[in-house]
Amino acid sequence: MLRGISKYLSYIYKTKTVWWYTASAKTRARYVRTYLGSFWLGISNLLLVGVLGFVYGVVFKAENFKEYYIYLGLGFSIWNTIGGSINDAPNIFTNNSSSLMNTNINPLFFVLEEWCFEIQTFLQSIAMVIIFLGILDSQIFMNLIYIPIHFVNLIIFIFWAPLMICLLAARYTDIYQLVPILTQLIFLMSPILYPERNLGKLSFIANFNPIYKILALFRDSIIEGKFFFKESFLLLILNVGMFFISLLFLNKYKKRLVFYFS
Repeated sequence: MLRGISKYLSYIYKTKTVWWYTASAKTRARYVRTYLGSFWLGISNLLLVGVLGFVYGVVFKAENFKEYYIYLGLGFSIWNTIGGSINDAPNIFTNNSSSLMNTNINPLFFVLEEWCFEIQTFLQSIAMVIIFLGILDSQIFMNLIYIPIHFVNLIIFIFWAPLMICLLAARYTDIYQLVPILTQLIFLMSPILYPERNLGKLSFIANFNPIYKILALFRDSIIEGKFFFKESFLLLILNVGMFFISLLFLNKYKKRLVFYFS
């Protein structure tokens, strides 16, 4: 068990330059004929935040548009990465099935490549949003010192969750249909577009949702300028535990993947 995990940790470290490069190439390829290149990641996110902030600010009758823009902008940007990584997860092994069947590339490589792509996308998209929101409230720039543990929680989650999902999807194709439905329900039931107080007595739904907690702690640490250390540390323990469990599952089922795609 420990030997299998150490083998994967060693593989992640030794191949870091390769999967980082291929993920970067994937981003460049997407915007190869554009003038702004990967800046479109931030621009598109900023446009969505701007439009949604105005529309939902009117719908929910926001008392303070500046505070609502900051709340929605941060939450929506973080959710794009969480939701995007979950929705793309079922296709990770499917899109690379020919490589899995015809080469000896470790299946973990494709997960790492997608993971790195999501991290790069997140950093580029949220950077522009933070700059925009920082113009509205300069305190945001100062509060960035509180986010390291929340960022770590985010990047660990978008590694192990997609890994578990793509392993399940390789065996059970129903996962392809189920995942988009679940992510949409989580999004609608989570206080991302609307303040948490609007849930009223149903606020426990958000409090016991670990996916939303990752987003909420990240967002609220920037808005309120707090570490939320206790909750973040407990979430970190959970994430690290699931990280190792996901590697154990990969070690157990990786030899069967070729039969799932035959």
